[in-house]
Amino acid sequence: MAKKKSVRTIKVSKESKAKLAKLFSCTDRMVYKALCFESQTLLARKIQYVARKEMGGWVEAAVPEDEIFYDTMDGGERLMRQYFNNGAVLEVSMTTGEGVVMFKGSPKHHYSEVLVSDIPTIQDYARQLR
Repeated sequence: MAKKKSVRTIKVSKESKAKLAKLFSCTDRMVYKALCFESQTLLARKIQYVARKEMGGWVEAAVPEDEIFYDTMDGGERLMRQYFNNGAVLEVSMTTGEGVVMFKGSPKHHYSEVLVSDIPTIQDYARQLR
């Protein structure tokens, strides 16, 4: 079974990675595993802490490549549109709370009173259309 790639990584310079390895007397591989959150040992947590607090590191998070656009229509209606790699489109009116998932130009599912907490479930539905 393939290992799932970490969605978070602490970004620091190449020089900072070398300093971390020297400071903690560990291998470059250990520093990599700590910065990619592949290891959560005490040593890894120390490396993460120093990288962020003392070496200017920041956490980057990977997100799915589905694009989201926010538009305001001529009539003042505000829309959120999300385009998925499979061709599905999720459109939610931020004015009325109504939403629709379109696939290949035709509506597949309508939603009323969409809450922010509903969006991940609707996104999963849109991603799975074939």
